[in-house]
Amino acid sequence: MAMINPPVEVMIEKAKSRYALVTAVSKRAKELLIERPEFFKDNKRVKPIELASNQFHNGEYTIERAKLEL
Repeated sequence: MAMINPPVEVMIEKAKSRYALVTAVSKRAKELLIERPEFFKDNKRVKPIELASNQFHNGEYTIERAKLEL
């Protein structure tokens, strides 16, 4: 069994669903690419998805759920 850091199971619990986790982390990774393109050009070993996953795991951003009014 491979070690994945941050642990996916822990992040799924924080996100409340796999779909929410994937959506939030991929959206943040795209934002990082737009905000800091030169950082990723200079640091080829750091991937945007990895940085976004770590930020979510560390609580640097969260998922806000919309409230539906019927």
